[in-house]
Amino acid sequence: MSTRRRNVILILSDQMQYRRQGRLDPESSTPHLDGLAEAGVDFSHCFVSNPQCTPSRTSLLTGLHPHEAGVMTNYGFFDHAGHVDDTHDTVGQAFARAGYRTAYFGKSHLGFPLQRLGYDVVEDHGGVVGGLAEVDRSIAADACDFIRSAPPDRPFFLTVSFHEPHPPFELVPGFEPAQESFARPASMRDPLDGRPEFQLRRQRSDEGVMTEGRYDDEVRRYLSMIAHLDSLVGDVVAGVREAGAWDDTVVAFTSDHGDLMGAHGMRLKGTLPYDELFRVPLIVKGAGSPDLGVVDDLVSNVAIPATLLDLAGVTRTGAWHARSRLPMPSLVAAGSGEAAPEMVFAQHYAAYWGVHPFRLVRTREWKLVQYYGPDRSLELYDLRSDPSEQRNVVDEPDHADVVASLAGALDSWWVATGGRDFDYYESEGFRRAGASDLLDDNVKWAMT
Repeated sequence: MSTRRRNVILILSDQMQYRRQGRLDPESSTPHLDGLAEAGVDFSHCFVSNPQCTPSRTSLLTGLHPHEAGVMTNYGFFDHAGHVDDTHDTVGQAFARAGYRTAYFGKSHLGFPLQRLGYDVVEDHGGVVGGLAEVDRSIAADACDFIRSAPPDRPFFLTVSFHEPHPPFELVPGFEPAQESFARPASMRDPLDGRPEFQLRRQRSDEGVMTEGRYDDEVRRYLSMIAHLDSLVGDVVAGVREAGAWDDTVVAFTSDHGDLMGAHGMRLKGTLPYDELFRVPLIVKGAGSPDLGVVDDLVSNVAIPATLLDLAGVTRTGAWHARSRLPMPSLVAAGSGEAAPEMVFAQHYAAYWGVHPFRLVRTREWKLVQYYGPDRSLELYDLRSDPSEQRNVVDEPDHADVVASLAGALDSWWVATGGRDFDYYESEGFRRAGASDLLDDNVKWAMT
């Protein structure tokens, strides 16, 4: 492909479900994201490596699965201190080595100075005082200022990391949905039969349960924040166009994870294996390429950073040479893309409300969930007949071969990527690794 180096902008939301995009959901309003999708590639089956802030963001920074980077959960949870640091080769560092001006505006939640992770210009907008919408407007304004002031003879790599629509959920003035009642998810009354007992406890907890009385108000706030977030994406896109850089700029939008929002009778997120948490938006607008349309291949957010380097025309060296990439049409046509995977792998370890580690493998037809901590159980979902994942069929004899095949693939992936057992991850040496240089900045994100 061309060696010309293009600008790259990575826009992140926090806790946005895939389905809550206007072109997919009549209850949602996202005209700017829909426009971005029309101008680029809409990946309809993107899954995060881990549906939790710090591990997922680590994957977006390094192209590694969380366990490969030693980041199993948000630092601070159950005395874990693991975080990305400058021993990892980050996408910011890769762009900086290629001569790019690098900048990061907004939420990081990485536990380490962004300046040491390859970013020249940094404003994390931590320590939220007002609502998240107010903070996100400042993030968008900073990003637009950076774009306007960018020297034309030097490309830039810019990360714009918004807080919305993460809780605390708020009604953003001017962005309230017109309706006050919303369709219920198919699994809202899931009795959780055949699932680990901790899921039922979570569903019955005051914080975790999604009641009928809570649902409409929470969804209305959630959609209001998404509509406001969408307007800020529009501001960033407008800033690129006004700078005359649209045709020379790669723009990608995704989220670090989703939200249950009533699925399986629960709200928020946690150590739960459902698609509402793992499946996220991913839109990639290339520069000077004909990449358009919907790609329904199964993809992981682990593949995003290497893809951005390729689309920018940056030669990947060192560890980046082996990182996986998205099946962007132009890259595949040029012989540098990868064949669509038949399955994606993901994991979770601990939420603030419990340690319930699992790893999973998902194909188009099946999802197998393997708990390897205290729970020691399996879940299998036939996604063709049960797309809302309400029936665990792991013990049905007809599916024994499916379980064996998927478990073998999952075990092989775990071993090949350096996965260890529960005792290792709970050892003092692992939990406290990185404690000496951890930025104990969770207070910045306490509301988020």
